[in-house]
Amino acid sequence: MGELIVMPVRHDAATEAVESNAAPVSVECHSEIDFSVWQKAPKERTPAYFPTYTAISKTLQTALRGWVREWFAANPEILLRPHTAYPILVYQCTHPFSGRTLSTFTYDIQQTDALNRAFASAASRLGGELKRLDTKRLSWFTREHYFAYRSKEVVKYVMKNRRAIYRMLNVETVLVNSIIKFAIIDIPQLGLEDSLVLLRRVFNTQLRRFSDEFDLGERSEELLRLVTNALVMRAAAENSIEMPLAA
Repeated sequence: MGELIVMPVRHDAATEAVESNAAPVSVECHSEIDFSVWQKAPKERTPAYFPTYTAISKTLQTALRGWVREWFAANPEILLRPHTAYPILVYQCTHPFSGRTLSTFTYDIQQTDALNRAFASAASRLGGELKRLDTKRLSWFTREHYFAYRSKEVVKYVMKNRRAIYRMLNVETVLVNSIIKFAIIDIPQLGLEDSLVLLRRVFNTQLRRFSDEFDLGERSEELLRLVTNALVMRAAAENSIEMPLAA
């Protein structure tokens, strides 16, 4: 097998998860997910590689944005801290990244062009998001931080204070890279069960690091289910293209 092409990150997520002494994740209680389908996941330099992992990445990104939006709606007290709320609002308004090259499936925080696209996509949607916020019970001073006409100011603030949103976007990258590594390198070398233990550790660790404000670690198995379903659906789509129904 050729060299794996994945999006560059500043650390090896799998190694980091092991070295961090992350708590082991039980495998027995998750048998309802058929992870065996990953043994047939597309390999690099095959026609199905790019569209498959693009679909998986977009599924993951969409799920994270949805869960962040749910958390934000359920915790309105965050509105009392506008500068803490801003990165969360901007993140959930960014459009899920669509794969551009064979090695780019998420917003790379090291690439200026990619980040500019992320902020531009957020700016186009943030006004509507701000209009939907219920700020009636807040003081006028706090409410004015969320007026829709201030959407550009909010995005500019986050662009200048990037730590929180960088963290969220980098977690996406680590997760997607860990999925590709799981399917292409780890399963052939370690076998499905051992590879799955490692993948679960990465997901659990990274989702807990996603934000200082909330913990998404409890959603790790749900996210694994979603990306596995995305793989199954993409494989079915590929098969329907390759084997059209007879007239």
